[in-house]
Amino acid sequence: MKKEIDPKILDEYRRIMKEEARVTNTSYGYLLSDSIFVNSAIEIYNLVEQINEVVKTSLLPRSYIKRYGLNDNEIAYESIAAHTNLVMMLVDRALSYYYGPNFGDPDGDFPRTIDGYSYREIMEAARIHDLPENDIGDIPDNGAYDQDDKSALEDEYMHNFYQTYSHQERKLGNSAIRLFKEMDDPHSITGRLLHLADKTAAIIITLCYDNANTSPLISIRDPELSERDLKEMEICGPHESGLYNASEMWTIDHLKIRKHIKLDDDGFFTAIIVMYTLMVNGKWYSWREKDYQN
Repeated sequence: MKKEIDPKILDEYRRIMKEEARVTNTSYGYLLSDSIFVNSAIEIYNLVEQINEVVKTSLLPRSYIKRYGLNDNEIAYESIAAHTNLVMMLVDRALSYYYGPNFGDPDGDFPRTIDGYSYREIMEAARIHDLPENDIGDIPDNGAYDQDDKSALEDEYMHNFYQTYSHQERKLGNSAIRLFKEMDDPHSITGRLLHLADKTAAIIITLCYDNANTSPLISIRDPELSERDLKEMEICGPHESGLYNASEMWTIDHLKIRKHIKLDDDGFFTAIIVMYTLMVNGKWYSWREKDYQN
């Protein structure tokens, strides 16, 4: 697994992160000077190597699948549970960077987050955050649905799911479901962390497929394209094939359209996206480079 690190990737990573800090103009503007996410490029590279190994398991089917006639494909495609597994890893590593490796230790400096959540409550929220999709399905996150309707269905599911917690676990369930609801609240520190882990995980898996030469692609002629899809394609620029990579479109959404990057207080998730993109593609996006020129 261990391979020699290309110094050009590290140099490009540092340059891009400084530009992101400048153009995004968020609270992590100190990235321009001495942030760990710039100076410790090798550390971020190694973290992304860890993430890459975890996300690659999303592509591996269990041995019995083919032997028992369920599927002849050589790779699996991401399940909701595989997505959740990756989100949980990202959340764990983010908490370590934010609060230190002993976060959650009752005798440590940070037994809880600064907004009051324990490690177990946070991981439970990550674990259950997509369980409503058991009932409502995985609704595309492309702006073509009514968010209020989706939230109402999720609330109903979570209300029923809460009833399954034992009496001794009710406090855990209550905190986890409250935190799940805070994932869309920009004022919740830990809710933002979970939100960003969820959105970053979606970009990571598509980059992983790109790296495996089985890229998720969508056609400009697809009749179900949303307005957001079309805007992302416009920013990508014309593709002769008419096919667009999910990894690029979703990065555009993250950085330019919905600008989730502005919720990334310390640049942790931005660092992962930039580094993994460089590791997979060997270069950064030209449309983002144009933003740096303004």
